[in-house]
Amino acid sequence: MAVVPAAETLDGLKDRFDLGVFVGDLALDEEVTSDDESLEGLQQELDNCKNDQEVANILASGIKLREYTKGVENNIRQIELDSIQDYIKESENLVSLHDQICDCDNILLQMETVLTGFQTEIGSISSEIKVLQEKSMDMGLKLKNRKAAESKLSKFVEDIIVPPRMIDIIVDGEVNDEYMKTLET
Repeated sequence: MAVVPAAETLDGLKDRFDLGVFVGDLALDEEVTSDDESLEGLQQELDNCKNDQEVANILASGIKLREYTKGVENNIRQIELDSIQDYIKESENLVSLHDQICDCDNILLQMETVLTGFQTEIGSISSEIKVLQEKSMDMGLKLKNRKAAESKLSKFVEDIIVPPRMIDIIVDGEVNDEYMKTLET
């Protein structure tokens, strides 16, 4: 069997390629109504098919387009059935995965509830801390005021207190010059 270059094979196919055999006889001179599909560009597409290598390979194998189309449809159906079988085989894994996802959702919901509770407690504690800070500031201010009052009051008390020696002289002492000096002070 002689090997024929691909370019010669394609050229030979182009010469004997008749789209009318595969597409059927189309009358392009018929009047097109609004209900009919537009046939504009059909001739262009037919010419493009002549140059399409995939179509040329199909035609070279001697298979008609309808047969090739049926073969492709059968392949698609088989692939679809295989996909369904794969899905059925993996259904247990999918159910398990679904259950795991549901479990994770439940765990996350519980965590959300716990964290929301913590957030509420933290907000409450924060409010209590603010109240305690305010009370602490008030108490600090009161302490400062009391210390200032104590300082002034202690000086006044020191000034008005009668010393014990003076009390002894007034109560027990003789009335003399020392007694008079003590009373003046």
